[in-house]
Amino acid sequence: MNGPNLVFEVAYRELRTHARTTAFKAITAFLVAAAIVGPVVVALWPDEDGARQVSIGLADGADRSLEETIVALAQGGLDVEFVPLSGRSQADTEAALASGDIDVIVDAPDTLVWDSQVDAPLAAILGAALQQRALLVRGEAYDLSENDVRQLLTPVDIADRIVDMTESSDFILAIAALGLFAGFLIPQVFGQLTLVSVVEEKSTGVVEVLLGHIHPRTLLLGKVLGLTLLAIGQILVFLAGLGAAMFATDSIDVSGSVWSFVPVLAVSLIGGLVFFNTLFALLGSLISRQEDASQVILPVVAPLMVGFIVGQLAIGGRADTTIIRVLTFVPPITPMLLPIRVARDAVAPWEVAAALSLLVLASWAMIRAAARVYEFTLLHSGSRVSWKKAWGFVRARPGSE
Repeated sequence: MNGPNLVFEVAYRELRTHARTTAFKAITAFLVAAAIVGPVVVALWPDEDGARQVSIGLADGADRSLEETIVALAQGGLDVEFVPLSGRSQADTEAALASGDIDVIVDAPDTLVWDSQVDAPLAAILGAALQQRALLVRGEAYDLSENDVRQLLTPVDIADRIVDMTESSDFILAIAALGLFAGFLIPQVFGQLTLVSVVEEKSTGVVEVLLGHIHPRTLLLGKVLGLTLLAIGQILVFLAGLGAAMFATDSIDVSGSVWSFVPVLAVSLIGGLVFFNTLFALLGSLISRQEDASQVILPVVAPLMVGFIVGQLAIGGRADTTIIRVLTFVPPITPMLLPIRVARDAVAPWEVAAALSLLVLASWAMIRAAARVYEFTLLHSGSRVSWKKAWGFVRARPGSE
């Protein structure tokens, strides 16, 4: 008594069982809250784009014409207050520096006095102002007018020409990071949920009852389908909350890259969920106690960590290097790297098609392999089944058990 109907019945059982758990409800509530709070916080965050306020002390010998030059060089980035220090003792000026009432003192003829350390951005502006005043003085020695010297010092407008027009805005980097974290975390979370489900059914004897009515392959397919649908539902709830908050706060201007990123991310995540849920179901069948889970999970986590590290490099640097392009076609890593390369516009259409096709083929092969192992290990109890023995089960002929 097996068939598609039984697969859907098992999937429905998984959905109903796990959707009612406190842990699933708590995770879903957290994701929705995070999706809504994030854009709201961005929208309400105080604007810090105003000019920086600085106080510059002018000693007795300082050229007062520096004030106009400093303001011009600051170009509105500084709100400058000039404090004449004539008549103040050295102790008073040093006390003003220490208390923060004055950020720096311009002393005659070309000395800047700081409290404990040099403020590099402010020092650059003041240094340029002192240099400009010195050049004006030297120009007078060569019978050059102040206007002639200023023309010599006028900077040339430099035009920028970018060869690689790949969009690299903060929003693109943000959605690339979103794709990386989704591809890294979601398959692990639901994969381990699948593993725990299999181990619990084995330890409680539920699996013996189930195998009395359905084939192990049907049980595997139903479990993977149910938990994959559960993950997709949770992702959709998260995205719905995020979209609603973004539209309500009008926090970002959605780029056109999203329209190619979202479909690839969705297909990659679904393929990754099927692949890893199946793999973790296989791992769960190899053990009889949850305490042994760490022994079988480590080989699976290793490629995920590699993909996560390489994905960070793809976000922060180039996304089309040889190593990144090669790893894009490795099925366990594809869900992490492919969405990043799409977001960065660093992938050809044929690469997207090839990577997703390999992911589908790998998921299909993993289902076939896990189904063979399931037939031999679901009723196994005691010590962990070795990888060598599990591979022997994969190669075994149907009916040889």
